[in-house]
Amino acid sequence: MLSGQRWIRDRQTFGVRLGLHRMEAMLTVLGHPERRLSFWHIAGTNGKGSVAAVLTAVLRLHYRVGTFVSPAFDGYRGRFTVQGRAVDAPTFERLAGVVRVASETLDRSDPLTEFEALTLMALLHFVEQGVQQVVWETGLGGKYDSTNLVRPLVTGITNVGHDHLEVLGPTQRDVAEQKAGIIKESVPIVTGAEGIAYGVIERVAREQRAPLWTVRRDVAVSMEAMERHGQRFWYRGRRQDVGGLFLPLHGRHQADNLAVALGMLEAADYLPAPALLRLSLAQVVWPLRFEVLRCGSQTVILDGAHNPEGVAALAMSYRSFARRFLPPNARPVIVLGVLAGKPIDDMLVHLAAISNRIVVVAPDVHRALPVEAMLSMLDHGRWQVDSAASVAQGLERARTMSNLVVVCGSLYTVDEARKAMEQHMDSWKLIGDEDGDARAAL
Repeated sequence: MLSGQRWIRDRQTFGVRLGLHRMEAMLTVLGHPERRLSFWHIAGTNGKGSVAAVLTAVLRLHYRVGTFVSPAFDGYRGRFTVQGRAVDAPTFERLAGVVRVASETLDRSDPLTEFEALTLMALLHFVEQGVQQVVWETGLGGKYDSTNLVRPLVTGITNVGHDHLEVLGPTQRDVAEQKAGIIKESVPIVTGAEGIAYGVIERVAREQRAPLWTVRRDVAVSMEAMERHGQRFWYRGRRQDVGGLFLPLHGRHQADNLAVALGMLEAADYLPAPALLRLSLAQVVWPLRFEVLRCGSQTVILDGAHNPEGVAALAMSYRSFARRFLPPNARPVIVLGVLAGKPIDDMLVHLAAISNRIVVVAPDVHRALPVEAMLSMLDHGRWQVDSAASVAQGLERARTMSNLVVVCGSLYTVDEARKAMEQHMDSWKLIGDEDGDARAAL
């Protein structure tokens, strides 16, 4: 018999097939575990993971919390955690077996996708573990995403960009319609979306009679100070203002992500007292989002930016960080590995603001854009180009070229880079975990 891991992996061959009928049938067979849980549902192009990390940290003050994210850093088992701990291997195998057996009672000509199976396993695990609050991140879109068969306490839509247009598009309005599909009747919705996308969300919220909270109008977060190992923010809410909120994440875009998360907490009447809020935010952990590590004279920045909006935020974060903590003439080497179908040219425009030196790699996933294809897209007159057979080799090659490296393009790429670094984590230190700063090292 196939192992649970292998059975889940084999679901990849069925690709992305949006729709809720398979999930509806499976939830009925499994006895509707979702009805025994309380959800905080998050959609958006970028920032979902950061919002999930903040919600998890704050809710854990008083509740047993399950968190479902995609993709995860520890393979399949890292996608659903309870109190920050990934499901163990024996439990994963057992849950996969339960879902597999249940799926065999249904139409075998319409098999579960990989993400659907993992979603069902997460629900079963959370019920078994006595989870009181579930932080619930969509996989793709929202309206027809397998996470969308729950009734949450509150929903959040971070923003709407130009990602997955081949599935959710072709226009940004179409993408917004898909993400707005998580809005439920009378359930508060908090969003940081703007422009056309905001108009769509506002209309759907009105149709669903869902109270709408908007970042910058109803709630807002402003930066008080940038520090070596994070940022200090001030929150203005509808009913409560709180200053001195330290968040150990870099990037100005985290202000909007934090506003969505705190707005969701306030909209659901779960925002804690200021002292407890400060305590919980200081404990937020969300790797691979402008994560800065040092080893001797070398600095590596890991960022999972994987679409034009995400790369633009990376470039802005880099410039802000560099002005404060890096030498004036520091010029990084970029290690870039992306998935097929991404708007590479638009991403490269933003990366060019950081450097013109690049090492092309391909993460070890079936959807990765091959190195040869990436090389053919680059203007070799504009870029100083190198390549490597793996992410780990690309990182090592970049480190021989410069004391400053930026790894980006896909969460899979930066995850592989960090795993390679973890073999020597006694040498690598997160910025803020040691004395001195990056300027002194470079």
